[in-house]
Amino acid sequence: MYNFLGVVEAQAKNFASAESNFRKAIHAAPQFPDPYLNLGRLYQENSAERPARERALATYQGLLALKADHAEANFQAASLLTELGSYKASLKHLARLPAEFQQLPATIALRCADNAAIGQTIQAQAEGKQLLASVNLTEADVLGILPSLLEHHVDGLAEQLLEGLVNRGLASGSALWKLAELHQTRGRFQEARLTLQKNLELEQPTVRVLSQLGRLAYLSGDLEGALAYLGHARDLEPRNASIHFFIGVVCIELKLPPEARKSLEQALKLDPENPHYNYALGAILVNEKKPEEAIPRFRQYRGSLPADPRGGFALGVAYFDAYQLDLARQEFQSIVNRPETKMGAQLYLGRLALQEERLDEAMDHFQQAIQANPAVPEAFAESALVHIRRSEYSQAEKDLGSALRMAPEHYLANLRLLMLYQRTKDSRAEAQAIKVAQLQKAGEERERLLLRTVEIRPVGRPIR
Repeated sequence: MYNFLGVVEAQAKNFASAESNFRKAIHAAPQFPDPYLNLGRLYQENSAERPARERALATYQGLLALKADHAEANFQAASLLTELGSYKASLKHLARLPAEFQQLPATIALRCADNAAIGQTIQAQAEGKQLLASVNLTEADVLGILPSLLEHHVDGLAEQLLEGLVNRGLASGSALWKLAELHQTRGRFQEARLTLQKNLELEQPTVRVLSQLGRLAYLSGDLEGALAYLGHARDLEPRNASIHFFIGVVCIELKLPPEARKSLEQALKLDPENPHYNYALGAILVNEKKPEEAIPRFRQYRGSLPADPRGGFALGVAYFDAYQLDLARQEFQSIVNRPETKMGAQLYLGRLALQEERLDEAMDHFQQAIQANPAVPEAFAESALVHIRRSEYSQAEKDLGSALRMAPEHYLANLRLLMLYQRTKDSRAEAQAIKVAQLQKAGEERERLLLRTVEIRPVGRPIR
């Protein structure tokens, strides 16, 4: 009767009363297995915390002390020991199961996880194949051991098991999501996208899935595809600010400033205090040669995230473009020694010195910018300008060659090359002038250093 009353209380979500009644039943009849099993399940179902799992394990072990061959108690003890990290102990309990239990998919899955955790890779692989061949395999059998496999970096086996579910038509949206995540962590963004795309065939599209598909399309270089997914997500949740932001950043990369600005303004309308949205819109405004409008956006970012030196750098760029040069110099000097912004700060300090005809100082800043990041063409292009003004034409040509090898269509480097050809009366000047005009018409001159610092922060974790 105590055991039955415990079941009733458990169904009514009265945890304390259910626990008390199961314990009374155990005390009244220690050989009666049902209250042990019910109490163990009560602990497992009401908390995933370690203390609750340890109490559940102690309960099953209490039953096993009286009935060492009890099948369910052994299986549940093995499952809990796997969760608690005692893999060899778990295998001992699984070994006690009757022959008919040994071939159940849930048992095979636990053995697979335990052997993978203790480094018995060949055995784990064999059990993985056996599991996928099981007639009664369910998705839960694989998803139940997935955390253990991933914790012990057996990602390949985890991937095989998930793909096996897909191939057998047993994968729900949850399994597809997990498999897509595994592909993504390995940098296989297109495979991840194709996997998650199958989710749309099983379930109604959700913002979570569409946003992740947009993220994967973005990472695989398909910006138009990313916009298609995100446009659908925006239709489902038009007041989701992060989707508008993500669309705005994709539009930046597609060189669609008006569309980018519209989406970013909508994101800020919905979430006006978000520092990342302010930063992105500020970058667009600077790019549109509206630095005065950008300054308050960057001030908001720096005020919200004072530890991030990008705020000071962005504010310095806006001050520089607004011809507030003393304020710009202060901002750049404050973050010139931070590794995240050293290259950009040195570049702009060089430009400030160049405006004041302090060529030696400018060159020193440009060289420090190159040392900080030799993979950015802007500093080479500006160093070349100093050489041109000094009539050091061979050095200028060398710097421009470095810049154009990195980015053949870089507007500033091509403009400086045109200056060099005109200064030296090079016959290539006419053809170079045509190229510069084409780049200007295509909008390449708007490709600003600041825009390349914008991070995507759509629904979920950031992507850089």
